[in-house]
Amino acid sequence: MSQVQKIPNREIVDIARRYGMKAALFASASGIAAGVVPGLSDFLVRDARAQAKAKYRLRFGASVITPANELHLRTGVYDFAKLVEEKTDGEVSIQIIDKAQSCAETTCGERVINSVIDIGSSSPQNLGSVLPYSIALDWPFLWRDRTDYLNFLYSKDSNRLYRDVMKKAYGIVPLYGSGEMRNVMMGMKYSGKPEIVSPAGLQGAKIRITNSEMISNFAQSMKMNPIPLAWTELLEGLKSGVVDAAETWPGAATGFGMYSVLSQDVAVEFSPGFELVFISARVFDKFPDKIKLAFLEASYEVQKSTYEGVAIAQNEVIGNGKNPSPESSYVKSKIKHSRLTTAQRAEFAAIGSVDANPQIYSATRKKLDQIAGLDVYGAMKEVEGKIAGKPLQPVKWWV
Repeated sequence: MSQVQKIPNREIVDIARRYGMKAALFASASGIAAGVVPGLSDFLVRDARAQAKAKYRLRFGASVITPANELHLRTGVYDFAKLVEEKTDGEVSIQIIDKAQSCAETTCGERVINSVIDIGSSSPQNLGSVLPYSIALDWPFLWRDRTDYLNFLYSKDSNRLYRDVMKKAYGIVPLYGSGEMRNVMMGMKYSGKPEIVSPAGLQGAKIRITNSEMISNFAQSMKMNPIPLAWTELLEGLKSGVVDAAETWPGAATGFGMYSVLSQDVAVEFSPGFELVFISARVFDKFPDKIKLAFLEASYEVQKSTYEGVAIAQNEVIGNGKNPSPESSYVKSKIKHSRLTTAQRAEFAAIGSVDANPQIYSATRKKLDQIAGLDVYGAMKEVEGKIAGKPLQPVKWWV
């Protein structure tokens, strides 16, 4: 992986004097200078065009995403903003506010609803505290893998069962998703112990969960002790022993430096773990049709490119792929990756699925059914039966 070349301060000052501070910041972050690499001039042209032509200036709260953790997560937020600007020929200008400067995972949804920002990103589980229906894809053991739930987001069924419900209930338009599946990550307490390949190995562990009833239900079904803990407190919590384990997806674990306090990744893949990018319906509905189409086309393309990007990151950066690089986080940190066989994962599903725990999930099902006006889990399960095991099949869901 190439490193950004540091530009001398005198050159940064010169660029700021000649082209403006925005160009200087871009050059500093990109490691390029005028006359050395054409990137700076390209940036200046694009920026000038955007400033001159932009009719719609939008604020994108990219939550806790940064250029550094994006190498692990592959959310596509930076590519998405650029693609929308290109597809609208500069009529739309998107200001990305990342690094939790505009909102956290748990607040991005609320700030989009309240028009503080126009576009947001968050995992559906974190959105759930403000937008309860956002977790409607996340039933444990509903989807076989990440391809399944992304095929759902591509499908026309996603309109009736997810997109339209989110818009009607909360005034947001889901655009695209990117991620992996949620696993159970064991802390250093389990260092040196055999790989966990059955539910019995998880019993009694104190597991950090997102503030989500869905994940809490899963933890209880595994006879674990769920402990809600802020993501920002998880690293210290694993170090101190406040929690023994955490549930998240691999790219999130390595992207936020958790590999230093993890000993094992139990690849249960029990639920989707992904970032959802969404836009205010008030903003979106005011766009002319050609602008709406640009957003949808960009979402369609980025969901596909990030799907491929995640597969690359799993090998090159994270280390949970089939051919992990020696420089990947898992390999360098000696994290055991417990790849479950089909039979082993089925054992987890037999204990932790929604169907195996009707009482535990009854309240969640009732809440989501009331919002959507239908049997949400039953409908999702029916759709999953049609797409299970198929390769990624990008479909333009709005056509």
